[in-house]
Amino acid sequence: MNEHAPSSRLRRAAETFNDRAKRDDGARIVCSLDSSLNLLRDTLFLRLHADVERRIGLDSMLVPVSEAATALAAKQEIEIFQVAQSVAVVRQHRFLPASDDWFLDWLTCLRLNASYVEPSVKELSLDYLAHSYDDRRLTFTNVLAKTIRESGRAPLVIFKLYPLAVEIAALRAFGDHAGAELLRRRQAELLPSVRDCPDCRGVVLENGEHCGCCGNPLWTNEYLTAAD
Repeated sequence: MNEHAPSSRLRRAAETFNDRAKRDDGARIVCSLDSSLNLLRDTLFLRLHADVERRIGLDSMLVPVSEAATALAAKQEIEIFQVAQSVAVVRQHRFLPASDDWFLDWLTCLRLNASYVEPSVKELSLDYLAHSYDDRRLTFTNVLAKTIRESGRAPLVIFKLYPLAVEIAALRAFGDHAGAELLRRRQAELLPSVRDCPDCRGVVLENGEHCGCCGNPLWTNEYLTAAD
């Protein structure tokens, strides 16, 4: 069996996408989105939790009662934001026909699986989409502060870099490499050290790939605090 073959879940998602979008590149888009959003979700949790703990330690009052429960709750909140941010990008760039309301349901189902049946999940995504870009980012930051209490001690720039990273992933999934490069320039303006990596030089990587040296597409603490 080919270990790189898409799972049945991804194949079904690709078939649904092609049917609804009237396209034939659903498999590529699904695999690209899935790999990139998995990586960003897990890396953000790492940066806000384990990396903070390694850097400065945690007060006993901040230690979660259940590590597994904290991770599960945090990653669900991250996924909800990723869905909303991705949908916003797709709509902004008109990658799909105007009647694309199905895309929110489709992406929510792809990313949240069993949680999709919870009405509150879609409501939270819709609430994010009703906000402006900056308000959406600030709302997400506040949600993380409640879910990952130690996230308040992470470098603040990460909360500006992360929404752009999700946008870049969505743009690349839909083949807009030029748009992704423009957003990387915005990230480099926020954190010039992203261009200092001797390995990747801060270029936009393929979706699902990361740089073992600097952490690109979501940089390590050494790079996040380079200007501090």
